[in-house]
Formats: sequence, structure tokens, C-alpha cells
Amino acid sequence: MSQDLSARLRRVEQQIRAFKQLHQNELQIILDELTDIARQVDEEKAAEQAPVTAVDQADPAAASPKRAKWLAEQEKKAAPKSRRELLFGEREEK
Repeated sequence: MSQDLSARLRRVEQQIRAFKQLHQNELQIILDELTDIARQVDEEKAAEQAPVTAVDQADPAAASPKRAKWLAEQEKKAAPKSRRELLFGEREEK
């Protein structure tokens, strides 16, 4: 009986250690995601506050919405991706 109880206690201790490590890893993933989200919010805020550049009068397409969309897509492609974007893909903004 004493050996059975001792074995059960060791098993419980082992399970608790495993859960501790599992939850620690999950918490780190959550913190990484929050950091990525905060970085994206800061980038969007900085983009909104950026001064509007003067439109080149020689190029009438410089102020084109299609060109602005294309430039935004090119910038987005060049930006580093978060772990979430790599694993799950990018969310479409609506």
C-alpha cells in the first residue's frame, strides 16, 4: 500500500511538472502574439499620422487609388510576418 501511494504521488508530481511547462510555453506564445498585435497597432497609428506627401504634377497617376493600393500591397509584402501570419495566413481587412 505504501509503495502504491508513493508511486501515485510521483506520478501526480510528474503530471504537475508537465502541466507547468505546457502552460509556460502557451503563455509565452500568447505574450508573443500580444507583442505582434501591439507592433501592428503602432505601425498603423504611425501610418495615419504620417504627413501626406505632395502629389507629383508630372505624373497624374501618382494620386491614383489603384497605385496607392498597389504601393500598400508592396509595403505589406516587404514587412516581416508574425508567427501567427506564417501559420494561419493573413486576415483580410474588411
